[in-house]
Amino acid sequence: MPTTPKPTTPAPVPPVVEAALAPLILKHVEAALAARPAITNHAAPGRGPALLKFKGMFDTESPSHALLGVRMKTAFLEYEDRTAREKSKGLNQPLREWLEKLKSAGVFESVFGQGGSLWARESVSEEIIDVLRPASILLRAGPRIESGYGAKLTIGVINQGVQVQWEGEDEEGSESDLDTGDLILGAYKAMGTIRISNGLMRKGSLRSAEQLAADVGRAMGLAFDQAGLVGKGPKTPTGILNTAGITKKAITGITIEQKVADLKAMVADVMEANIPLEGANPFYFMTSTTMMHLSSLRDAASSGTGGWVFPGLQDLQNPTINGFPVGHSQTLAGKNIIGFGLAQELYFGNAAPLEIELGENGNDFKRDRKTLRGVQEGDWQVRRPKAFSIRTGVTY
Repeated sequence: MPTTPKPTTPAPVPPVVEAALAPLILKHVEAALAARPAITNHAAPGRGPALLKFKGMFDTESPSHALLGVRMKTAFLEYEDRTAREKSKGLNQPLREWLEKLKSAGVFESVFGQGGSLWARESVSEEIIDVLRPASILLRAGPRIESGYGAKLTIGVINQGVQVQWEGEDEEGSESDLDTGDLILGAYKAMGTIRISNGLMRKGSLRSAEQLAADVGRAMGLAFDQAGLVGKGPKTPTGILNTAGITKKAITGITIEQKVADLKAMVADVMEANIPLEGANPFYFMTSTTMMHLSSLRDAASSGTGGWVFPGLQDLQNPTINGFPVGHSQTLAGKNIIGFGLAQELYFGNAAPLEIELGENGNDFKRDRKTLRGVQEGDWQVRRPKAFSIRTGVTY
């Protein structure tokens, strides 16, 4: 019986042919892989991302406020669960379901990764700056911000910036002799409390979350403004008005011409200190009463037919004088001042995250509400005092 011949080993592909085919093979494999349907959920192939399921539900124009408000609502629910404060079964269920949808959609993920104590303690990092900014003329002006440094941060030397000078060949670079002390950001503690109805806390909507955060941001922002403008230790930061070395002069008078001259002279004070205005976020600051008075001035005030002395103040949403933005706040009421300065020569220290604590205080349980306490540690420091000029004795 004849034996079956053994199959012959195929001849190897010539190296030249293999080199020529390799790019074509790779191209076709990549095209096949790209044409495969994407698996968006390995546990359930073909199922779309959860975010699409809730598309449009969590849109917000103020994500920082929404995030803080969601933290507050989460803290509320945790407190209710831990202390069995829920009066009737299912009272918090709408809020619980709304928070589950948030979690499922993958938005505000940082909220759900944190635990809580009996007081449902939560923290917020640098995004608190965005919450405080709308209520703070100093933060809106654009100061330098340092965050998360703890108890103290040494920044540099007061009145000293980068030193640049020409040196001879083979000579060592020289250092400035100007040394008036270290510029140090500390950690002063500001504490605010607000009593909120349980009904508002139970609402499952971003709008109510934003409103809660806006209330906290407004109160804290005004408190930090007050410290940054007129603060005077030992338990508060030293504000601009009480910083040694700033230019401080009395107004020259109350005529229109004198008002115009004073507002320009403050700019000149800073320029004469050889501190560039460009890129340094220059701004005026005054009370809202003073700004409204200046906005009403006309060249021929007696007849009322003249043009506006300060046309930039006719836009009350974005007021300007001499092309520079105007920050106005009743925090300055009674100080009788107007000022001009460079925000980039001002440091705001956000020493630690905003700490939120939620609990019941006094008659809260009887009144069906909670007390929220926010603690923020921070400081203000002026880098170069001559970057700020103040006029005193302002009665208008």
